[in-house]
Amino acid sequence: MPILYKTDIASEADVKVYVTDIRSEADVVVYETTDQWAATESQIWCYTDIRNEANKVVYFTDSAWEADVVIYRTDIQSDAEWIKSERAGLF
Repeated sequence: MPILYKTDIASEADVKVYVTDIRSEADVVVYETTDQWAATESQIWCYTDIRNEANKVVYFTDSAWEADVVIYRTDIQSDAEWIKSERAGLF
């Protein structure tokens, strides 16, 4: 259940994330939700403003080279999937 807290400080992050507009470049296709109970799989993300509620702290970077994981956002929950499953352990 990936409940994530976004930070603006890279050194605070558990995982550095880069968002791509090209699906084939992504490690994971992510569906973002505001419902914590819907975030049942590692590719379905929900964000919280309360750090203690989060499973992971993420930092969104401007460079794919700095990122631990590259994501592509989808609006369809059933499209969310790991493309490179070896990165799934990050969440």
